[in-house]
Amino acid sequence: MVDEFVNEFGILFLIAIQCIIFTWIYDVDSLIPVINENSRFKVGSLWKVVIKYVLPCFLIVMWLIGVYNLLIDLESFEAIVYIIIMVLVLLFSGILTKISSDK
Repeated sequence: MVDEFVNEFGILFLIAIQCIIFTWIYDVDSLIPVINENSRFKVGSLWKVVIKYVLPCFLIVMWLIGVYNLLIDLESFEAIVYIIIMVLVLLFSGILTKISSDK
């Protein structure tokens, strides 16, 4: 159940968010020369379009479909476990954020 929760709720959504942050908040154009300099595979404008538009949309759609399918087949015990996991993750994240902001 934990594996299904992590796969459906966590990984796809976080990868989509990372793509959005990487391409929309940070200047991806300034990173392309650094990537090309330190990689065997060269990237260009097509890579930028895929990372900026296609991949986040595709991942969010996959995430929404997975969450929908997960919620449709959900039993009461699984719902309780998922709620407990979600609360623990949010509490742990809050504690880590509080610790890092205090330093």
